[in-house]
Amino acid sequence: MTTKRPNIGGQALIEGVFMRAPDGAAAAVRKPDGTIVAKNMKYLVPPVRTGILSKPIFRGAVNLIDTLKMGFSALNWSAEAAEENKDNNEKKSSHPGMWLANIGAIALAIVLFAWLPLKLATWIVSTIGPFSGGVEQFYIHIIAGTFRIIAFVLYIMAISLMPDIRRVFMYHGSEHQVIHAWEDGSDNLARDAEKQTPLHARCGTSFLMYVMIITIICYSIIDSLVYLATGVSPAAHWRVLYHLPLIPLVMGISYEVLKTADKHLDTSAFARILSKPGLWLQRLTTKPATPEMLEVAEIAAKMALGFDLPPDVEIVEEKTE
Repeated sequence: MTTKRPNIGGQALIEGVFMRAPDGAAAAVRKPDGTIVAKNMKYLVPPVRTGILSKPIFRGAVNLIDTLKMGFSALNWSAEAAEENKDNNEKKSSHPGMWLANIGAIALAIVLFAWLPLKLATWIVSTIGPFSGGVEQFYIHIIAGTFRIIAFVLYIMAISLMPDIRRVFMYHGSEHQVIHAWEDGSDNLARDAEKQTPLHARCGTSFLMYVMIITIICYSIIDSLVYLATGVSPAAHWRVLYHLPLIPLVMGISYEVLKTADKHLDTSAFARILSKPGLWLQRLTTKPATPEMLEVAEIAAKMALGFDLPPDVEIVEEKTE
């Protein structure tokens, strides 16, 4: 009987890939001179969760926070490693600007993906109505959710025209191709990954699609309860105000759907249908990788799994940050 290999996952970086295994994590980047540098990031792996934080729904929200923390740390390191020829002072001086840019991006995302779709949907429903309270809330979120999905797809299509983003999408593909090779039992991940698809059901892009769909269901129910309690259909800004704290709930439910669908892909037609929207969206966020990119992804995967690396790979020693 063949022993099931542990699941690995990761994300694309700037000229590299981050990989996480159950007991390890690592990032690998190809530097401007063509060499590969790898960093052991096992120190980022959180302790095993127990109690309520290990239960369904809760574990999804906690896992998302952990994943974001690890991903941002790996992304910051990859930016430095991939552009090491830049002056260190120049990099440091850009940090305050990066924080301001991140804050501005979050505020803009709330306006464009939360407030504006709800505002437009409320106006459309009020124009074509009237409807009963519960039905009205459902229509509002169907329309708002459709706006969000369309806006997100257009955004991805727009940024994919940028050469640097296309390379990130190719590294995203290399991550998935190497994971497929690992799951198929390969010992030569980069070579065998060349014939693999860059799409994978257990992906952050698919997770985002689940979030956008489940948001429609969850917020329709919540807003219907608010309407029943107050007798008033909430304005868009009030909806955003009490929707934001409920994001962990939506994330937790989405995580459980993603994991369950991935677990039953081989045995359930319903699971395969459920995975289709996310896989379709991945056609925009992943591209087939080059052999050089697959080599970088293989290095990250092997270091995360605790395997020995080739002698020509430059290794950055693990340290606590």
